[in-house]
Amino acid sequence: MKTFIKYGGMRVQFLILVLFLLSCSSVGRKEGLQVLSPHSASSTIDLMDIVDTVMYVQFDDSILLSGIGNLVLTDSFIIGATNKYGILRFDSEGHFLNTIGSIGQGPEEYQSGNYDMAVDAMNGIVYAFMYPDILLSYSLTGEFLQRVHLQMPEKASGMYCPDIFQVQNGLLYFYYMNAGTVGEKPLYWMVMNKDGALVECRRGQEARTSFYPGVVLINNYTSVDDSTMIYWDNFNDTIFYVSPSCERAAYLFDKGNFRLQETDDLSSLPKECIRCLRIIDTKNFLLLAWDSKNRSEGVYYNLYDKNTDITYKLRDDMVYDKRGDLSMRYLRMSYVKLKGREYIVTQTKAYKVENIPGALHRKLDADDLEGNPVLVLIRLKDE
Repeated sequence: MKTFIKYGGMRVQFLILVLFLLSCSSVGRKEGLQVLSPHSASSTIDLMDIVDTVMYVQFDDSILLSGIGNLVLTDSFIIGATNKYGILRFDSEGHFLNTIGSIGQGPEEYQSGNYDMAVDAMNGIVYAFMYPDILLSYSLTGEFLQRVHLQMPEKASGMYCPDIFQVQNGLLYFYYMNAGTVGEKPLYWMVMNKDGALVECRRGQEARTSFYPGVVLINNYTSVDDSTMIYWDNFNDTIFYVSPSCERAAYLFDKGNFRLQETDDLSSLPKECIRCLRIIDTKNFLLLAWDSKNRSEGVYYNLYDKNTDITYKLRDDMVYDKRGDLSMRYLRMSYVKLKGREYIVTQTKAYKVENIPGALHRKLDADDLEGNPVLVLIRLKDE
């Protein structure tokens, strides 16, 4: 964008349907929930089979960008974060509009490399969160609005910047990767209002007994839409939808020896271990990235078709645009809805799309053949 039981005695971590952190062993068998497995693919298809068209947005070169992250796309503008220039706003065609706030040490500024950004597009507010508890807010045109201290939950030691910071229906959601120290119940997410008051806090049921290295990617999150996130934990069975209105079970992980165990040596996982790295949940399908410890497989992708109830394996080349033989295999991807259509979003280098007609509106500078990053909007088929 974002829980949990486990077969064979793995402990329950989250609440089901608004009940806070209690045993959910019966929910794992709940009728109607699709069970997800890395071994369920029946045949292989191309990524292009679900692609309607591919569009490119070239960020203009009035500001030279080595990279831009935390991208928020709307129908009328794009906002992203950089370490050098701070938060930038572009129009939907990539033309630079303005900076939002500025980098510095002042009371109205955020610090380079120490801030996370989120956007409330509906109300026209951009937020910058600085560890440990400072929240700055700005208008879309960059004017400073306020600086507040967040009301942090009790026993919040060991927490740093959130893994995901997102506005959902006007509330600020901070999603964490099992944050906290040994002996404390791990933090999964907390919710604040725009003035920094704590609205909700979700923790595990039991105190952590060991430290889970971040490289294990215990949690990952992908936005379903502006108000709902998918949240899961590779230790546990249930995958959840999280929104301001409710939390509910969405899918289940299958049981099997590919699953992580809390007793595993997480610094050296078993070769049969397969972790789910990403779930993109669209109207017609689920796109799942699996990471196998078997080096012959590595990261691979499955596609579950909701209409036919069939799971496919995507071809390893992951080509999304045959005009440039462009692959998504090793790229970060996200999901967004624009003007009622669904897109998978990623970035590429300008020189890689230079020979695709219409991809670039401005020629590359002879002194900078790599150019600014180019946003890739992969529109999905609607049927």
